Amino acid sequence: MFENAKFNSTQGSRNKHQLRFMGLTTCSFCKKAKQFLDDNDFSYDYLYLDKIDPEDKKNLKIEFAAHFDKRLSYPTLIIDDKEILTGFIRIAWEKELLEEE
Repeated sequence: MFENAKFNSTQGSRNKHQLRFMGLTTCSFCKKAKQFLDDNDFSYDYLYLDKIDPEDKKNLKIEFAAHFDKRLSYPTLIIDDKEILTGFIRIAWEKELLEEE
């Protein structure tokens, strides 16, 4: 999934799952979500969609919708290409990412 997208990577000690973060540089919830991942030392890939070519962004949104049957919203965290967390609700992210450990 997203074979043509150029994600950046952040390395952390928590790397049990493949995490892909998608957000916007201007989105305050995206900043809080990314900070949550950093504060909790997760390894993850990230992509700011407002920093990529508009045609690539359009294709990525189409691919996302086809895979998850849902419109892309920000922030979105994709877990192992199977599950997604959308928006940043700290308690939901803690429950999904921290409680299973």
